[in-house]
Order: sequence, then C-alpha cells, then structure tokens
Amino acid sequence: MTFLLLSTVVHAQYPSVINDDPYLDPAAANEALQPSKRAKAKQAYMFGIGYGLNPIILLAPAVSLGMYWDPLILGLEISDSETLGIWEKERRDNLGEARLSGETQFIKWFYGDNFYLIAAREHRNINLMSRTYNRISGKALFDMFIETTVASLGAGYQRFGDIGFFSIDIVRYNFINNHTVEIVEYWETWTELSGNRDGLDQNIKARSDKWVKTINAPTGFVITFGIYF
Repeated sequence: MTFLLLSTVVHAQYPSVINDDPYLDPAAANEALQPSKRAKAKQAYMFGIGYGLNPIILLAPAVSLGMYWDPLILGLEISDSETLGIWEKERRDNLGEARLSGETQFIKWFYGDNFYLIAAREHRNINLMSRTYNRISGKALFDMFIETTVASLGAGYQRFGDIGFFSIDIVRYNFINNHTVEIVEYWETWTELSGNRDGLDQNIKARSDKWVKTINAPTGFVITFGIYF
C-alpha cells in the first residue's frame, strides 16, 4: 500500500517537474516540433541535385536552380549525360554511343506546410550514334536523334532545414507531348543486295517507336537535395 501511494505521488508530480525544468524552453521546443513558417526566409535562391525515375535523369542527374517566393518556387532543371552522367559503363554497354540531355522549367505551389503541386514543361533529347542493322539481305549504319517536349502535372513533398532542403516529386503525369525522330543514314546495302529496303525501314520504325515511348515516360520519385540562401 505504501509503495502504491508513493508511486501515485511521484507520477502526479512528474508533469510539473517537466514544466518547471529550467533547462527546457517550451517555446523553442514547440518551434522545433511545429515550425510556424515553411522556411526561415520568405524569399530565397535555391541550388540542388536531383535524381529519380525519369528517362533522362536516370542516367544524368539534374542540376536544379530555383527561386523560392512563398508559397511558390520557380525553377529550372538541366541534365546532360556528357557533363554530369552516371552509370557510364552500363550506359555504353546497353546503349552504345549515346547522349541524353534535358531541360525542365517548373513551378511549385505549396498548398500545405510541406506538400506542393507542380506544373512542368520538359524538353528531352536522346542521341543514339552509330546504329547498325546487319543481315544477309543487307547492312546499314545510321544515327537516331529523338526529341520531345512534354507538359506535366504532379505533386510532391518538400522540407526546409536551416540552410538546406529536401524535396521529392512523387509523380508527374504527362498530358501533352510533341516528339520528332530524325534518322541520319551514312550508308546501306539493302537496296543493292535485296532490291528494296523494306526490312531496314521496318527496323528503323520499330526502334523509333520504342524510343519515343521511352522518352515520353512519366516522371516519379525524383529526389532533390540542395541548399538555399
């Protein structure tokens, strides 16, 4: 009985001990747990590096430049496998001589403390050099240049720290696209050996359709780490 009474007294006094703790600032603790504003400044410049599920960014991480003007972020992402490419060996093993590049203009609008809606306009390029199609009926050497412009809408999450930020574009759906495919042929022997080049043309069309589908793929889970100032 004595133990139960002592335990009750101790637990009853525990909250008051916490509240009277001279080393704990309730206002500072509340600010840390529930910040009153999204970032320290209402306006700031932003710089970051992004990587995620995007046909260009997957092999060429994006350099992100932006301007934060609460509750908006206006920005530009630039990707180029020649200057900031990764998985270079895998890229050459699977794609051969190729260059992937892109540019994205975007605007984010925060509709809560950390969640945002994003609208983007992307220009993507895939250049495939020294493609071949060699069969008994003929041989050919050519380059392929695939280009597309897509508009997308999506949603994401962003968190600001003292000097840095973290964001993730959860998903961006494409709803407009305008693509072109350019083929530059160096030589072909299909016409001479077979009397026509139907097999070569069918192969080029199949490859073009595959790459058009790839380059127009939606974007998802693009994670960006950076600083703001």
